[in-house]
Amino acid sequence: ELRLFKQLHLIQLLESPHCPRKTEEIRAQRAWSEPSEKTSWDRADFSTREPRGAAEHPPGHRPDCQQLFLAGQQSSGIFQVQPSGSQPFKVYCDMTAEGGWTVIQRRTDGSVDFDQLWDAYKNGFGDLHGDFWLGLEKIHHLVQEGRYNLLIELEDWEGNSQAVQFEFSLGGESTAYTLNLLGPLSGELENAIGDFRQLPFSTRDRDHDLKADTNCAKHLSGGWWFSTCGHANLNGKYFRSIPRQRHERKQGIFWKTWKGRYYPLKSTTMKIQPTALEAEP
Repeated sequence: ELRLFKQLHLIQLLESPHCPRKTEEIRAQRAWSEPSEKTSWDRADFSTREPRGAAEHPPGHRPDCQQLFLAGQQSSGIFQVQPSGSQPFKVYCDMTAEGGWTVIQRRTDGSVDFDQLWDAYKNGFGDLHGDFWLGLEKIHHLVQEGRYNLLIELEDWEGNSQAVQFEFSLGGESTAYTLNLLGPLSGELENAIGDFRQLPFSTRDRDHDLKADTNCAKHLSGGWWFSTCGHANLNGKYFRSIPRQRHERKQGIFWKTWKGRYYPLKSTTMKIQPTALEAEP
């Protein structure tokens, strides 16, 4: 009877919230269920929900998507990369053609507001599974040590598509992330970014465009490498039809040399890849 009494007493003690062991269990459960300050450590990781038809892969330490492709990864999806001199961050890798493209921008459905300020364009925003802007600082880290190509793919509302590919370089924040196009490589789409001169990036709160009397980002909406406002803006407002008001038509996603100044494009993708397809030593 004494032994039975001790066993019952021990069970009651373990079930008590004042029991040290039980207290640790309660703390562990609370720590698991309560949100952590570290869950949003990097806004440019964008989203933790399930991807749309593509797997999210374990972290890696390759500098970009091309090196992941050369290492044997053949499926498109979200991966962790780490360029030289940078902390690891997540990117969407397009592995469907010519091996390993790192996607830096995607517009498909208007679910993400691209009329953002400088810090948002610097750090990135949106959803890597859908519409997003990777972030100027991340793009700069990706391309700073070599020669890179920029591939721009556009689609209209009639199902037509066009693409153009450039070799380019991108400066750091001290240069306002200046884009330098080194010449077209392929594609029938005519250049609409500028006359292959250096173009700093502009947002509503950081006006670096080449038009002295106008803030192009405020006038057109979104951040972009504006020259004199009127040639292209792939980060403009997402319209499903041509707006009636002229000032609204100027704010859409457009590429002047293809569909004209006032045609709002259906989708855009910007992705980058090293110019030489060489395996990392």
